Amino acid sequence: MPDRQPLILSALAHDIHAAAVCWGLRKHGLSPRWIDSWADPAMPPLSMCCDAESGLRATGGAADAGVGSVWFRRPRNPESFPRALEADLPFLRNEWARFANNVHALASGLTDALWVNRPSAAIDAENKMVQLCAARRAGLRFPATLMSSDPAEIRRFAGAHRRVVYKPFQTHSWQDAASGKMFSTYARIVDAEMLRDDASLRQCPGIYQAVVHKRYDVRVTIIGECSFAVRLDSPPQGDFIDWRIASLASTMQARPAELPAGYDGRLQRLMRELGIVFGCVDLAVDASGEAHFLEVNQAGQFLFLEQAVPSMPMLRAMCALLAQGRTDYSPEAMTAVGFADYLASDEHRQWWERVGGGIKGKDGSVPGVSVE
Repeated sequence: MPDRQPLILSALAHDIHAAAVCWGLRKHGLSPRWIDSWADPAMPPLSMCCDAESGLRATGGAADAGVGSVWFRRPRNPESFPRALEADLPFLRNEWARFANNVHALASGLTDALWVNRPSAAIDAENKMVQLCAARRAGLRFPATLMSSDPAEIRRFAGAHRRVVYKPFQTHSWQDAASGKMFSTYARIVDAEMLRDDASLRQCPGIYQAVVHKRYDVRVTIIGECSFAVRLDSPPQGDFIDWRIASLASTMQARPAELPAGYDGRLQRLMRELGIVFGCVDLAVDASGEAHFLEVNQAGQFLFLEQAVPSMPMLRAMCALLAQGRTDYSPEAMTAVGFADYLASDEHRQWWERVGGGIKGKDGSVPGVSVE
């Protein structure tokens, strides 16, 4: 068994990706640690020290000598403190947030472990305009995009591009108190009537993008130096053009996809430009076969794709990346690690018994919310 073990940061108890990866790693004799924040008692507390003679030194946490890779998946700062007074909670939460900011800014200097992804790069890569600038440097084609809360500018952009899609900066889901129905903010085409109210447009900035007349979508999951491209076909959905709606209705079809020649190299350059080693890239392919970059989710979901297309061994690849702690990993070293095997395992059954309440499916999905 390797001396250095993977560390997984995810605050979601129903994170099936973290659960499946832990299962796969344990099958190969590793002892991954899954923590929800830097305050998690499962890890020795992280300390950082800096002086003029020695510079930065760190112990514990991600700097623990036994940590070989860190999957910075979906962590949160701690919010509850067992012996704290109610009046003290805002102070404690703010202090932990500021401590975490220092950890994330200095992550590469704390340890030589592989970060998936390095926190500061991961945080930057969440910004859509940062992604588009990186995509331009990488030679990727993408639709004209406006971010604004200026009604005049939004209407000018819509007039110039005729068909425009609105996207939120982050998908938001909520439940109607009266009906119990779930609602989510997915990408949809907007018309002039929707853009008439100045006050509404000023109140909430949005992303407006020229519509790509696509034939289908492609989701490319990049895990280190390996890429897995899946074609997503979904039926027309009126003004909504988001494949996630079709995934909710179980009308989306998935199959392996081939990227245009040289495209994989451009996606790898995109990853280098953003400083990340894992990401889920969304592409729209038009009638001529041209692929248009839409976005990359640096903490995206990918196991639903392996479930739909079992020939795409993404769980094995992620386990190999974390186990070996390098981007040029060898997937062949992780034998018998597949998502279908995990779903059939006793470990999955036990995990489901712990977290399954209120969750729709054993894939960790929440009712009315896309698996992405």
